[in-house]
Formats: sequence, structure tokens, C-alpha cells
Amino acid sequence: MHDRVIVITGASSGFGALIARRCAARGARVVLAARTTEHLEQLAGELGGAMRALAVPADVTRDEDVQQLRDATLARFGRVDVLVNNAGFGIFAPVATASPGDLERMLAVNLHGAIRCTQAFLPALHASGAGQIVMMASLGGLVAAPNMGYYCATKFALVGLARTLMLELDGGPVRCALICPGVAATGFQRHADWSMYPRISRLSTVSADAVAAATLRAIARRTHGEVVIPWYGRVLAVAAVALPGLARWITRRVG
Repeated sequence: MHDRVIVITGASSGFGALIARRCAARGARVVLAARTTEHLEQLAGELGGAMRALAVPADVTRDEDVQQLRDATLARFGRVDVLVNNAGFGIFAPVATASPGDLERMLAVNLHGAIRCTQAFLPALHASGAGQIVMMASLGGLVAAPNMGYYCATKFALVGLARTLMLELDGGPVRCALICPGVAATGFQRHADWSMYPRISRLSTVSADAVAAATLRAIARRTHGEVVIPWYGRVLAVAAVALPGLARWITRRVG
């Protein structure tokens, strides 16, 4: 992983910041992107300054921002080896009362942002000769949950996109890893309204550090496939396909 150039969206906090720290600790050069500049420059300084880290304010919903992110990365480091599509957010509400505007905003970031970044960076990833795209999805992209319909819809779509990319990239120089973590203690969860989840709000099924570590392993191994964490998330994901009634019963009991 030494000197590999890794671009991470949504890097100012949560999984993105943790992944950046772990990659930098292994000798990678990191490009940190987020809409808010708060913490970005500070994090870049902590990770080695101008020669090892680059902070680029960027909104993944804007073509010009993503192009600037790509161009700034190539201007500073000359290549891109890994793109981590981590930018995303969720709003929880029953489908019957959820705001369509919330869905549009989540789609713009969670799905369209990942597509925009992937298309912008794919030529450079091919040029590196050993590129990789990492899609940070969710267990909510494999298993439906009540009051999370819009969020799950965006993550199911992201899972479909990643699986399609795996097929299209098979045998080539670019690989695609799909990361699907369960509930973790990040800013995303801390700022969510858990009143509709009286039991799961007290439960963190996996630590944010464990998710970052699993992502680092996928990058180090250039994984071309799916990573579901924790292990019982894989069981639930299989049940959702093979035994959907059982999966619905489990999610109703948890939610």
C-alpha cells in the first residue's frame, strides 16, 4: 500500500476519516474530499501535510467539483490508485410520510454522487494499471428495514451498481470492492433520529474502527467482491434472499 494514491469522499468524519488515517498509517498518500472544509485541512496536516495528504472541498452532487477533485489529485500526485466512494447520509421515516425531497437529496449524494465520481476517476484508475473502486454501502442495501425505506432504496441501488461494476471490470486492471457494514458508532448514527428504533438505538452491531479495518484489508488485498460486517450481517443478507419471511421477522423484532 506504500505510496498508493487513495481518494476518499466524505472524508471529514466517520468512516471516511478513519479509513484515511489507517491508509496513511500504511504509507498511502490520501486525498480527502468533503463538502465541509471543517476538519479537512486539519486532518490532512495530521496525515503528513502537502507531500502525503491533500484536502479538496468537493460536493459529489456537482460535476465541476468532482472534476476539480480529479484534476487536483492528478496535479499533486500524478495518478490515482483507489477511489473510496464514502459520501452519504440517511434520513429515517416511514414511506407513507417521508418527504420526496429527502429521497432526492439522498439519491443525489448516495447514488448519483458515487456514479459521478466513478465515471470521473475510471480513466485514471485504468491508467494506474492496478486501480480499485471501493463502494461504501450498508447492510441496509442488502436487507430492508422499517422506517428506512428511502435510505435502503439508495443503498440497494448502490449495491446493484457495485455488482454491475464487478461484472464489467472482471479481468481488467480495475477492481471493485463493496463494503456493507451494519449499525456502527459514527456521526451518521449519532445524529440520526432513533426514536423509531427503541431497541437498536442501544445497540451498535459493529464498531466504526472495525469497519475501517475491514475496508483497509479490502484495499490492501485489492478485493474484487463483497465485504459484509459483522459476520451475522452476512447471515441476515442470505436469509433476506433465501428466507425472506424470516428476515422480515428478525428486522421487525430489532426495529
